[in-house]
Amino acid sequence: MSSPDAHRYTPLEGEALVAHNMKVLRKAARLSQEDLAERMTQLGFKFHQTQIAKIENGTRLLRFDEVVGLAKALNVPAAHFMTEAVAGPDEPDYELQEAGYRVQKAEQEWRTAHDIEQGARARLEEAEREYDEIAERLAAQGVNVGGGTGPEWYPAPNSPGDPLRKGPSTDQ
Repeated sequence: MSSPDAHRYTPLEGEALVAHNMKVLRKAARLSQEDLAERMTQLGFKFHQTQIAKIENGTRLLRFDEVVGLAKALNVPAAHFMTEAVAGPDEPDYELQEAGYRVQKAEQEWRTAHDIEQGARARLEEAEREYDEIAERLAAQGVNVGGGTGPEWYPAPNSPGDPLRKGPSTDQ
């Protein structure tokens, strides 16, 4: 007869824990093994998809700096990555974990869009300031810069008013 502890879950430790976390977090983030290898390469590690597969199946050992790099590539704290198992696909928390990654990705996209908007606003304000300065300088020199007698303005190429603009028409 077997002991009651025979079927007890053995907690993952060391490289097995890191491999488990890497695989679960990679899948939760909807990254392929190739995607994760590319992220590691961007961090300065020469990784290939086959190395990720070998780590996940326990046939490739990891160096400490690689573990820290993998945590960074997966956007998780290294301490947690190395010490606590994350929820696997069969656990109830997994769906929440996936949703959390989607929230993080959407926040990152929003921040990027916000930064682009701020940069565009600053460039617009600078262009308007420059235009006003030139108009003032020309007016001071006696050049007529307003009243419809100045140069005719055409829409900038590919701006909404450009009749040759490529893409969806705004006249529909």
